[in-house]
Amino acid sequence: MRKWSVPTWILVATGLLLNIVSALMTNVYIDGATVDANQLVQQQNNNEKLISLTWQQIEGIERKRELVLNLVSISELNNAPLPVPVEQEIQDQLAPLHNAALSGLATDKLPGLMAAFNTEQEGYREKINQLYIDNLSMAEKHTQLMTHISGLRNLALFLQIIGLALILARDLSRRQDVSR
Repeated sequence: MRKWSVPTWILVATGLLLNIVSALMTNVYIDGATVDANQLVQQQNNNEKLISLTWQQIEGIERKRELVLNLVSISELNNAPLPVPVEQEIQDQLAPLHNAALSGLATDKLPGLMAAFNTEQEGYREKINQLYIDNLSMAEKHTQLMTHISGLRNLALFLQIIGLALILARDLSRRQDVSR
């Protein structure tokens, strides 16, 4: 009966090849995927900061709304117009708002001004909603990427173990040759 055997050098070469493939997977694919995952996390963090800043802008608009309401109320109660420097400063502060061109602050002009405040806040809220949706999408992509990275790491580890086992086969082969 003929015994089938594989030359030891083929086992060692195969083991070395598997270890090299494992190292390349780790250095090329896994590290590249990890960089992509880190970029997703960084973008999510940037979006969170932008959401926070946008909420501050909404709150700033709300404070401007309250100031205008208070000043118009005080002006109406005193039956006197606002001092020109105060009114000019308020108009300068409101200039960035859409449709906020004012020729004076009075009760009859409040609906248009409040609509401008609402429009501006709504635009910021839409921006926040979009950033939040983007973050959810990035979180899903990050989860998928981490699952892929985990699979690649497991495969690389498996290849290393098989490669080392084949390299160790050389030592076992020597022991069998010595015992014959």
